[in-house]
Amino acid sequence: MSIVAICTLLMIFEGYDIFSYGVVVPALLAHPGWALTPAYAGLIGSAGIFGMLVGALVVGVLTDRLGRKAMFVGAVALFSIGMALCAWAPTPEALLACRVLVGIGSGGFLPTALAFVVESTPAHRRNFVVAVVSSGVAVGGAVAAVLGAAVLPALGYRFVFLVGLLPLIVLVPIVVARVPESISYLVAAGRVDEARATVARHRLAIDIVDAPAGPAGGQPPSAFGAFASLFTREHLAATLVFWFGTAFCMVLIFGANTWLPAIMLAAGYGLTSSLGFLAALNLGVVVGSLITAWLADRRGPKMFVLIGFATCVLALLTLAHRPPAALTFLLVMLVGFGAGGTQNLINSYLAIYYGPEHRGTGVGAALAFGRIGGIVGPIYGGLVLAGDVSTAMHFYAFVVPAALALLTFALGPRVTVAEATP
Repeated sequence: MSIVAICTLLMIFEGYDIFSYGVVVPALLAHPGWALTPAYAGLIGSAGIFGMLVGALVVGVLTDRLGRKAMFVGAVALFSIGMALCAWAPTPEALLACRVLVGIGSGGFLPTALAFVVESTPAHRRNFVVAVVSSGVAVGGAVAAVLGAAVLPALGYRFVFLVGLLPLIVLVPIVVARVPESISYLVAAGRVDEARATVARHRLAIDIVDAPAGPAGGQPPSAFGAFASLFTREHLAATLVFWFGTAFCMVLIFGANTWLPAIMLAAGYGLTSSLGFLAALNLGVVVGSLITAWLADRRGPKMFVLIGFATCVLALLTLAHRPPAALTFLLVMLVGFGAGGTQNLINSYLAIYYGPEHRGTGVGAALAFGRIGGIVGPIYGGLVLAGDVSTAMHFYAFVVPAALALLTFALGPRVTVAEATP
């Protein structure tokens, strides 16, 4: 099984783990022994995003220092175990702590997986392949919504969480046994002989001669050195755009995924229909990601990032005016394309822009800072929903981060296939 296939499957589980919380929020609010308020439910959602911030920053830096494979396996094990613990959390406070654990594993997995995928993909296909892998998160979100609608009434929210244990049981053993260390990482770290041996052992179609030269002394860059390189004159402007643009995007993504079912319930839709809208949101992520990434491999990612956010703004403004039900599903898909779909393209934008010596650090740091927006998103949505405002204002509230992301990425660097580093 290829690293791309494994990463895609694990991304599906990661998406399931992340968005399963939004699926079970209505059940948690109705839990007879917990007396949850929307504000505290939003805090639990944000706790998971805080964990993702920690995981993305720490594991993203360590993956450039210690290698891709060890961090990859550790992150998957952590978010899988965290989901099992969520299933048996006896109190809201315990669930909050367990969601932090899930977040650390999920946040650490993404930059490591993206570095792995970019380094195993030809330059002219990287946007598309990264989009395919990243779309696994949305597929997992859709699976969570569909499974939640099917099993919540009969089996309860604990079963929804318990499904997240499967990656540890099924996929981690395959990774340990079959997946080699990243060749680009080995060469960038000066471990050329090990890279050649790995290529021969796994029969990889990689020419070591064409790989980048490793650093002096045959050692990978220090964690501080890799992080500091993001703020050199060459990278500072791009780093700031990536950090703040990603943060605005994640306010939108995590706010919408956590609160869309509740917003649709407030608008008069039933629970099944509301979870259907969540599935539509994530379907829009997948379809939009694949189409724009295919185009980005020909024209570069920046233009399509801007198109995605502009589409999201227009779709949210239209939803605020209560369109017919059939059109509503289409508009929710467009919001998914403009939010999560655009973030998937941003992931490839990041991974292509930064070189192998600090790729994990660059991607991880941007996603870590972005998780600040992810923390704000569920709290922001919960406060809006708890306030005495119209349903239209629920949609207008999410126009703001989409518009800010659009303006921020308008200042971003232009990256083409020809400029991509191995």
